[in-house]
Amino acid sequence: MDHRRRSLRWLLLQLGLGLAWIVLLASRASGQVGLGLTPVQVGQMLLLAGWLPSVALAVWQMRHRSWRALIASDLLGAGVLVLLACTAYLPLFFFQVVWFLPLALLPRGLVAELLHRLLAKLWRS
Repeated sequence: MDHRRRSLRWLLLQLGLGLAWIVLLASRASGQVGLGLTPVQVGQMLLLAGWLPSVALAVWQMRHRSWRALIASDLLGAGVLVLLACTAYLPLFFFQVVWFLPLALLPRGLVAELLHRLLAKLWRS
C-alpha cells in the first residue's frame, strides 16, 4: 500500500508540474498583436493538445522511474510533442505552435523524480 501511495504522489507531482508550467507559459501570452492569443486561450490550447496526451506518458513513467527510463521517455515525449506541433498542430494553431516547444522541452519525469526525492528527505527529517 505504501508503494502505491508513493507512486500516486509521484504521478500527481509530475502532472501538477506540467499544469504549473502551462500556467507560467500562458501568463506570458498577450493577445494584443496580430494573431496573438490571450493567456486563457494559450492555456487551453496547451492543456488540451499538449498536457492531456502526456498523461499516458506520466502513468508509464510512474511505473518505470529509473534514471535511464525517465531520460529516455522524457526525450521521446519531447520529440513526439515537437513533431506533433510541427506537423498535425501546425494547420490547427498556425504560428501558435511555438508555445508547444517550451512545454515539450521541460523534462517533467526527471524534475518530478528530483522533487519527489527532495520532498521525501524533507518529510523524513
